[in-house]
Amino acid sequence: MNKVAKIIGKAQEGTSCVVGIDAHKNTNAVTVLRSDGLSKSFVCPADAKATFTAILRFAETIDLLVYEAGPTGFTLAWACQENSIPVMVVAPSRIPRPVTAGAKTDRLDSRKLAEYAAKGMLQSIAIPTRQEHALRKVERMRQAMGYLMRKQKQEVKSFLLENGIAEPAGLQHWSKISIEALKAMPLTPLLRALLDSLLQMLALYQSRQQHLASLLAQEVKNTGQQQRVECLKSIPGVGETISHAFTVEIFRPERFKSAEQIAAYIGLAPITLQSGHTKNTTRTRPNGQQYLRSVLVEGAWLWKKKDPRAQELYNRIYSRTGLAQKAIVAVARKFLLVLWRISVEQRPYRASSQ
Repeated sequence: MNKVAKIIGKAQEGTSCVVGIDAHKNTNAVTVLRSDGLSKSFVCPADAKATFTAILRFAETIDLLVYEAGPTGFTLAWACQENSIPVMVVAPSRIPRPVTAGAKTDRLDSRKLAEYAAKGMLQSIAIPTRQEHALRKVERMRQAMGYLMRKQKQEVKSFLLENGIAEPAGLQHWSKISIEALKAMPLTPLLRALLDSLLQMLALYQSRQQHLASLLAQEVKNTGQQQRVECLKSIPGVGETISHAFTVEIFRPERFKSAEQIAAYIGLAPITLQSGHTKNTTRTRPNGQQYLRSVLVEGAWLWKKKDPRAQELYNRIYSRTGLAQKAIVAVARKFLLVLWRISVEQRPYRASSQ
């Protein structure tokens, strides 16, 4: 009798297990830790049904399944939820690591996940629904189009500078008149073709961004989140871009129990560094939601221009530190907390009570 057959033969009715998975595109490295102390590691197809079938050959029920967040996304987690299997998706940065480097294989990684999960040493990230995940991808694609637009505008200006062509009036703000002037500018056939290509790409990115923004706005309404968006828009300086970005990125905002939790999640929580009697230093966390953090910092500049309380906070931090960057990050953190409270409470902004 081979080893697999022996393990199957020892299975008892009521045996449960904790499962660690190192997930990949085509295969899953799986470690099953049974409640009776037996364990088994194996590789199976990445298909969720095949994975569950293989696991249940060694135990009757699955107490918990855990894997790292990564390129495979949440497909396995959604399959677990649909089959009433408790699941955790763990951020790689939150998994305990040895101080010194050692052997690393898919099997070892899956075993470590199973062992850590069995000891309660892991904490899951929030798992979005399929709809929440799709909305977040649309918003990030819309933001990507904005990045490509900025890059394309730089390309156009570089083209004009390299060829000694004066910029038309209004190009600093990319007015319609300035763009039409670029299209009508007398150039050699080759330069004309190059500039037209640059402008066509810019128009394409603008069109795609507008389409994605329209799609996102419609889906936010369809999912019943329009009231939350309207409440967020009552904050000075907040329009559809920031309100939609915050709504889809911070899905189910009530899951955060304190201001410190959401600030740490975004990466706007200050941390203290101290050794012996050296002076404490504070800075924001280097991790977190980089995309939304950049949106909040940009929004903080608008907020402080339109809200005297935000301007007062900025001036106070700037006068103490002399660093505009540190001051605006402090404003962005306060901005985040205001957005979060209003999103949870779903009420209009009241400056005197924030």
